[in-house]
Amino acid sequence: MPEDNRFAGLSDAVEDDTSSDADESTAVEYRSDSAGSDADTDADSARSSTDSETETASTDASAATADDTADVADTDTDGDADIDPDDPTAFPFDATEKKTVYVRPETLERVDDARALVDAQLRTDHDVRDLTGREFYDAVFRLAATDTDGLIEEILDARDE
Repeated sequence: MPEDNRFAGLSDAVEDDTSSDADESTAVEYRSDSAGSDADTDADSARSSTDSETETASTDASAATADDTADVADTDTDGDADIDPDDPTAFPFDATEKKTVYVRPETLERVDDARALVDAQLRTDHDVRDLTGREFYDAVFRLAATDTDGLIEEILDARDE
């Protein structure tokens, strides 16, 4: 092993990063002070809404996705003129909305395995190629949204583990 400490200077770099974060924080405070107390209230409400969005995304991902799926269906009917006839996918990328979902690594591994199996079966049994991630995950969430009893069982089983 080398005699040099590969972590030497790491604490200095962290301190420098912390001080630059403090500078950015004071810059934001300065701007809000010059704008008045309404800006402070807006900044606080923006921070709290971001925090609540994160919590909501982690706890109600399937419920939110069910609503989003309905929105996507509405978007598809409105944008039929924009569909590329050469695109084999079920819906265009523009009809999607990016959401963050929190899952355990073992669950994600099982979903990835399922995706590979679905892709293989679509190719061999139905001659469907080019399965996109958006198509697969949209189908996963639509299926989850229709089987709420199954979701309840899974949640209760996970809590019992």
